[in-house]
Amino acid sequence: MKVYVVAALAVLALLGSALIVAKPWVTIRHAEPIAVKGYAELPIRADAGSIKTGVSSTGASNAEAYQKAGETLERVKSLIADSLGGDFELVELPSSMGEVNKLNAEGKRTNIVDYYVASRWVRVTTSDVDALETLGRALYDLNAEGITIYVDGPSFFVSDLDETKLKLVEVATMNGKERARLMAESSGEALGPLISARQGVIQITKENSTETSSYGMYDTETIDKVIKLAVTLEYAIKE
Repeated sequence: MKVYVVAALAVLALLGSALIVAKPWVTIRHAEPIAVKGYAELPIRADAGSIKTGVSSTGASNAEAYQKAGETLERVKSLIADSLGGDFELVELPSSMGEVNKLNAEGKRTNIVDYYVASRWVRVTTSDVDALETLGRALYDLNAEGITIYVDGPSFFVSDLDETKLKLVEVATMNGKERARLMAESSGEALGPLISARQGVIQITKENSTETSSYGMYDTETIDKVIKLAVTLEYAIKE
């Protein structure tokens, strides 16, 4: 009789311990959230741009080089005005002067000045981005006129991104929630409330580009761009 009692007690103890182990397992399983990535990208178009351009001229003196550079710069300004009409702002940047010394018979520089070099620069900003893109190509063509010209840009920007960023967050969050819902339902569960959300960095890239950066990207080379965002979401599973 004692043997049966001991055996019965042992069975009950095993069942009790099994329930104790099983209950926390069920709780942990339902407490673990679903973590998903939500993604969104929207097309955007630059509405402002700038270009920096400079000319270089030589002369027998600083004054001559500077004057010749100024005359050449007037040709550049005329091209800018013809290309952009009245929709632009032009700022003259600091000029630079230099001198080039003569070479001796061995090809080494001497202390005797051969000629002087003057460089003069301007920066142009405008909202007519299409005309600015055309201007960038036209400036290079001045080389055919014997003008030594340097072109930095054009660079294109989006002046107001606040509304676009809000829309981007909305679309990325909806995308992540839909992914979480599909994951839950495919496992026979129901999606619970949002536990946490983390926004990634915004990437502004060329169209059809896969480039990203941990600090975010901002393409300034193209007029038509794509703005992208990834968010990390965690959803609970309904009990």
